Amino acid sequence: EVDRDVTNANRVLAGLREGALSRIAQEYGIGFEYVGRAEDQAETLADMRRGLVVAAVLIYLVLAAVFSSYAWPLIVMGAIPFGLVGGLLGHWLLGMELTVLSLFGLFGLSGIVVNNSIILLSFYRDLREAGMAVRPALVEASCRRFRPMLLTTLTTIAGLTPLLFEDSLQAQFLIPMAVAIVFGLAFATVLVLVLVPALLALQQGRADDSDREAGLA
Repeated sequence: EVDRDVTNANRVLAGLREGALSRIAQEYGIGFEYVGRAEDQAETLADMRRGLVVAAVLIYLVLAAVFSSYAWPLIVMGAIPFGLVGGLLGHWLLGMELTVLSLFGLFGLSGIVVNNSIILLSFYRDLREAGMAVRPALVEASCRRFRPMLLTTLTTIAGLTPLLFEDSLQAQFLIPMAVAIVFGLAFATVLVLVLVPALLALQQGRADDSDREAGLA
């Protein structure tokens, strides 16, 4: 029973751990641990950390098999951290605390960001196979995929925005997840159109340099 306008349960527990409980433990030589909801939350966060590692490995393996490349999956996944930054920025702008559902929203956001990157990269690969040079192919892929990616982002944000203004008690649990997806997706969509082509240009430039060195050798 915590007034969320003043503080939250995690802050109260942290204050107890660093303050009164720590002094009592040192003075009387006793130990303490948090159970109940705090214990359940710790277990959930530990499971999510393991799930994050497994998901990242699986995404990399699938992309490596699809693109037949070890470098391209890293380019696709390079946009994920920027989407997470957008989700965290949204929480900060709205003055909201991170919750477990916020983390679930960030998980879902990672998949959406990866999908946008895959669409761009696949179109670039088709242009390259058609004989187009690297730089024109990057520009063409970004221009041609801009509208589909923008429409996907806008429709997703439009569908989730009403939830952000919902006042019902049930919606309060879901709002952090919606904030993570809405702000993260808006932030990442712009960066995907800039970051992925830039990383791809660097990777292709290094690959061409390696091919030239191999040819000269």
